[in-house]
Amino acid sequence: QIALDGINLKFRESEFVTVLGPSGSGKTTFLNIIGGLERCDKGDLIINGKSTKEFTDSNWDFYRNNNIGFIFKNYNLIPHLSILENVTIAVSFNGLSKKEKQEKAIEALNRVGIKDYMRKTSQYLTKDEMQRVAIARALVNNPKIILADEPTGNLDPTNSWEIMKLLEEANDRGTTVLVVTHNQEIVNEMKKRVVTMKKGVIVSDEKKGGYNNEN
Repeated sequence: QIALDGINLKFRESEFVTVLGPSGSGKTTFLNIIGGLERCDKGDLIINGKSTKEFTDSNWDFYRNNNIGFIFKNYNLIPHLSILENVTIAVSFNGLSKKEKQEKAIEALNRVGIKDYMRKTSQYLTKDEMQRVAIARALVNNPKIILADEPTGNLDPTNSWEIMKLLEEANDRGTTVLVVTHNQEIVNEMKKRVVTMKKGVIVSDEKKGGYNNEN
């Protein structure tokens, strides 16, 4: 089965893009390839003008650790760890001291408005709060790109808007944000670039809100 077929897209620095489409259209596979979690069988992923065809496992690890912040559909929090520990894990490989790692994690939790819950485990949090933790974990390394897979899929409309606002704030600070969503209302209201997929192909690419810069 072909998951993605003939995809040809370019993304600019500091761009906010929503990826819309029904279940099974290839959206998650698309994000995973951009994030280096999956490999394409044909074609190439080009990053800052450099082909990834010859990337080794260590090249991919470096790329993910230094460029990508993931927000997964089902949060992917480790249940027996505290919220603070879940976020601190994301800075485990950058050579900082334990104190510096904790300080960065607390700062990220504060940015998403959930610092007061940092000693709790995820079982005591609402879906909205768990999504905020997932966003804090994605933000903690100040990534160049955030890849968000259905970040509002389990939330009510009010909390959905709050989560999208957090992602928009990250974008305002210069992070490129790619959001996979089913939420047509949010897509329409945000007036960003919208890539629509169906059965593994791009059926439309509308630049509703223009680009944030020309790089």
